[in-house]
Amino acid sequence: MDRLNILVVDDSTTIRSLITAKLHELAAGSYDLDIAQAADGCQALACAEKRPFDLIFLDVEMPVMGGLEACSVLRQKGSPARIAMLSSMTSAEAHLAGRQAGCDNYLVKPPHDADLRSILRLASLRKLAAG
Repeated sequence: MDRLNILVVDDSTTIRSLITAKLHELAAGSYDLDIAQAADGCQALACAEKRPFDLIFLDVEMPVMGGLEACSVLRQKGSPARIAMLSSMTSAEAHLAGRQAGCDNYLVKPPHDADLRSILRLASLRKLAAG
């Protein structure tokens, strides 16, 4: 079974817990998940310094350092992780800002199960391709 190292970053403990639980539910039988959590972009960068992640979920709006800035820094440092932005903002401009920061996916909160399942699969395929 594929093991995916995932980081869930959101300033809301409740949202982090809900996403973590949903990922475990969707991955059951297909992926072995190791999920870490962070409350802001600075904590996310500190976690990413300690170990590599296959998949990172980043909330866009957080205190201290938001998701867009954290995403940019992760990409500048060469992180190969699949990065999915999470936001309540649905505008084309918000999506474009996510892409410009280097994210792979932009999901509107709450994310749909099908989207999360697809992102898990894509992260697994990327990991397999990297060898």
